[in-house]
Amino acid sequence: MPDKTGPIRTPFDPGRRRLLALGAAAGAAGALAPFRGALAEESLAAVPDRTFRITMVLGRGESDNEFGFKDYLARRGIRAEYTIRNTGGDAGRMPAIIEEIRDTRPDLIYSWGTPQTRALVGPYDEADPRRHITDIPVVFTFVAAPVDARIVPDLTRPGRNVTGTVHIAPVSVQLNTIQAYRPIRRLGVIFNPIERNSVLAVEGLRAEAALRGLELIEEPVPIDASGEPSAPAVPDLIARAASRGAEMLYIGPDTFIAFHNRSVVAEEALRHRLPTFSVTELIVRTDKAMLALASSSYGIGRFTAFKAAQIMVDGTRPADIPVETLKRFSVIINMATVRDLEFYPPIGLLNFAEIIES
Repeated sequence: MPDKTGPIRTPFDPGRRRLLALGAAAGAAGALAPFRGALAEESLAAVPDRTFRITMVLGRGESDNEFGFKDYLARRGIRAEYTIRNTGGDAGRMPAIIEEIRDTRPDLIYSWGTPQTRALVGPYDEADPRRHITDIPVVFTFVAAPVDARIVPDLTRPGRNVTGTVHIAPVSVQLNTIQAYRPIRRLGVIFNPIERNSVLAVEGLRAEAALRGLELIEEPVPIDASGEPSAPAVPDLIARAASRGAEMLYIGPDTFIAFHNRSVVAEEALRHRLPTFSVTELIVRTDKAMLALASSSYGIGRFTAFKAAQIMVDGTRPADIPVETLKRFSVIINMATVRDLEFYPPIGLLNFAEIIES
């Protein structure tokens, strides 16, 4: 059944957060960047008197991203009826979802995550109308590397029925943040080797670490007999990363690690006295990971809705709408975890950080 939920208020109000400009995250004492979340609402055309049908294809259920998306459209007076389809991380569900979309032909598709988006639209140079959606507008979010994942050929002009938002800071800024917290020599990372988004992130991390003389301790998750990453192996991988001398554990844009197994990852890292750094905020807010440099999920949802409104209200083609990220990121520190680890940040970083006490 369609979800006709009205505007939903997220518990995390981005207006109350202390946000860090990229320049500050890089170690410069710069002014905070203007919030891209203003989104130039006044530039949108008059809202038509109709209800748009939007299918949301998710990988882990609704969260702040979707709340922000729905809230933005509601505040703009754009009526929408939502159909929610959740893969739960099972790629085998996508063909049936795609077939349903072909039959129902919504006005817009919202896609969360690289696996769902790749399955929906296919690679930009190999899209097959028999298997992929090529004639309905798609806006994606939580896709870390849309060019490398071959979802779009160019961020400034996607050139197809797809546009969206990127949610993570550049890897150089991520490592600047880690080193600003505490200089380290060995960084551990656990990742799903069959999740393209995660593999691309590790490749970028590997290259940047080499430039800085950092040792990257890589622990790919083993694949089980069914061809899926093995969740029971995660605790042993964290133990092994710690035994190999990792001084911090990097939690990248990996759906398997950062979402489906985030509680285990955070708990096991804490048990092994291993500080954690995440490129997304949820695991720090809800699962006691220690540190994040992240865009507001709610803000990213709003920004994605802004792009959806450009398509539905302004009539702009997705092919002509740039894929972008917010221009500033939050440094988020879970002080309960900091105290447990006795791994305290410098005072200067606390001037910028949002502190979580949970």
